Amino acid sequence: MRAGYRATGGVARGDDLARLLEDMQRGDVSTLARLIASGEVFGFDWHGSFWVPMFQFELRDLSVKPSVRQVQRELAEAFDGWTIAVWFAQRNAWLGEERPVDLLDSQLSAVLHAARADRFMATG
Repeated sequence: MRAGYRATGGVARGDDLARLLEDMQRGDVSTLARLIASGEVFGFDWHGSFWVPMFQFELRDLSVKPSVRQVQRELAEAFDGWTIAVWFAQRNAWLGEERPVDLLDSQLSAVLHAARADRFMATG
């Protein structure tokens, strides 16, 4: 998972991300908890820690990218945080074997279509 996100900002432990939010005066651990609880941001448990893929944020100011939020909302109905993280990092047949994370900025409508299609496939 870490290798899959290396080129797009990597993944951060929730505690580290909360400290970074605090350092940049963008919030704290409760801010991060609210972002996750409200579905603005997703993460996953792995090896006893909670991890957050950083591609969800504008790295310059840690604001949440609206494009990621749109796609994540399509997937959240059918998938948990780990499965969503895998979905973004794996090549996708609906996207010509490109990875959704790599197309968010350039082909958002295609990524949304792929998310809807995969959600439909998962839920029937």
